[in-house]
Amino acid sequence: MRLLMLLTGIFFLLYFSLEPYMDMFERPAIAIPEDIIFVNNSGCFLSARQSPARYSPAGEPINLLRCRKPQLMSARTRKGANFLVPKAMLENLQCTYWVLAAKDFQSNKVLLEGHFSLKRGANADIPIGEGQQIVRVKCKNQTNDTIYHDVHFFLPPPLRKLKPNETEKLSVMVLGIDSISQMHFVRSFPQLNGFLENVHTKFFGYSRVGQDARANLMPFLSGFSSDEAESQTEAWLWERFRAQGYGTAYGEDSAEVLFTTRNEKKQFPSEPTEFYLPPVLLEMHSHSRYSLDLREMIYCTAGRQFQEVLRDFIAKLVPHMRQRPFFSFFWESQGVQEYYEFATQLDQPYMMLLKSLQEADILNNTILFLMSDHGLRAGDYRSSFQGMEEESQPLLLAIYPDWLKVKYPQAMENFERNSHSLVTPYDLHQTLRDITCLDQLQNSQIEQRNKTLQSHLPENLPRGISLFLPIPEYRTCELAHIPSLFCFCRKHTEIPLDDGLVLRCSRFLVKSINQLTKPHSQCAELKLHSVVMAYFMDFGEESFDHELRLRVMTLPGHGEFEATVRVSDALKLTSSISRVNPYQAQSHCVSDPRIKVLCFCT
Repeated sequence: MRLLMLLTGIFFLLYFSLEPYMDMFERPAIAIPEDIIFVNNSGCFLSARQSPARYSPAGEPINLLRCRKPQLMSARTRKGANFLVPKAMLENLQCTYWVLAAKDFQSNKVLLEGHFSLKRGANADIPIGEGQQIVRVKCKNQTNDTIYHDVHFFLPPPLRKLKPNETEKLSVMVLGIDSISQMHFVRSFPQLNGFLENVHTKFFGYSRVGQDARANLMPFLSGFSSDEAESQTEAWLWERFRAQGYGTAYGEDSAEVLFTTRNEKKQFPSEPTEFYLPPVLLEMHSHSRYSLDLREMIYCTAGRQFQEVLRDFIAKLVPHMRQRPFFSFFWESQGVQEYYEFATQLDQPYMMLLKSLQEADILNNTILFLMSDHGLRAGDYRSSFQGMEEESQPLLLAIYPDWLKVKYPQAMENFERNSHSLVTPYDLHQTLRDITCLDQLQNSQIEQRNKTLQSHLPENLPRGISLFLPIPEYRTCELAHIPSLFCFCRKHTEIPLDDGLVLRCSRFLVKSINQLTKPHSQCAELKLHSVVMAYFMDFGEESFDHELRLRVMTLPGHGEFEATVRVSDALKLTSSISRVNPYQAQSHCVSDPRIKVLCFCT
């Protein structure tokens, strides 16, 4: 009886002491508007949903995976001399090192080979040389097992102080993360998003213009589409900045360089920028790489992910960026391309990176673009309509010092107003060209350039418009040179998959694929297996044309393809054909990337 009374008393005590907090669990959540308006003007309406579409996560705990090999050494430069700094060893090791340099885009050359020993316990630092160096190290134990294999790089200290006339120049830094849409960024980077609140301009209407990273970055870096760039000899952005006295740097977390071209007249030296990371990643990819995940999409070297090597490169460049104006371009792609949930793993590293740039006073003289090329292009999330929509809404935001708004008020007013305009990589290219000559941003210049822009008829509107000028509200996807497949300005209405017009257009799409692969006899002729998705795209009452956005599945191979087909007097493809599911080894028999996504090898 006494025990029952005691338990009853405890129950009432807990109930009434917790009663004020029960509402936290019982009250319905405050309603948050699901739709966010990105662009709302006469030429385009874009919106997005805050909550993500349903998707199946990866089959392994991606965010918990860590590189499993030891990181036995680090690279340091002291008073101009380069050293390998070993940790305490658990056993005696015999090591060989190779000092390397880039030979061309595909290979490195050995400049020097050396040897050293490491004893169990503490060891002295190993001198390597001086200046900008790439060093690969391989260490074995007494039973000839490889215990350590890694690639290190060294950057020299800055050689000169900032000249007075260079203080007026604005540095440019591009931090790119592959496959991040506007809303994917909001959901996956809460810390970084909070850190950046009220210190940036986000361009909600930023749209992709091509299928992949290369097709979206070529217009940004060159001002031309990826196909046009093959026949052009115009200077790249880093060449334009270098001509104005800027230091230049380029880094990726992949050995595959984004901007290579088949045009012999537009070939680059082995290191096109002053500081150039790809040869380091190439050496890692060829010798010390191993996979972190089961699908072999995320790479490690010793105890570091490739993405950590990229961020180490940025950190080592900071002393140089403090001394003189810089154009720097960095791009990260591993993990985020394949796994929706991987992006959350980058939130804290990027917040810490931006904090370090802020503390080093880099951001006081730099305009920084945090951007992506497109949203997720494959996987379960991409299969939804929302995923398809977000694929064409890549992240773009800019961080810049306050003095820009004081010195160039009209230009920066236009820049911020364009946050809800329809913009593209072509516009971003023109924006950065303006930064090479800041006099272009004076009020008088902006007024004159705006008059010239306003004098254009819509059909003669320039493809690329600087974001320091007002983007016309009447701008449509067509005027912005955004292909129909990537345009979501028009209303989409889902239509039955067995509709006669849908089936007719789907068969036409498959026929178009076969016409493209026909010259390649090793590619099978594809048959329509099913229509996966079909949407009517509204052109408005003034148009007599109809356009369908289709996703079809074909046999053999169960390939899924998307395209837009216009229905008028005849059927016509109005976009390239996009492959939306993995093809892996299905197209091993062809090397042309444009055919590889379409071909099923017989």
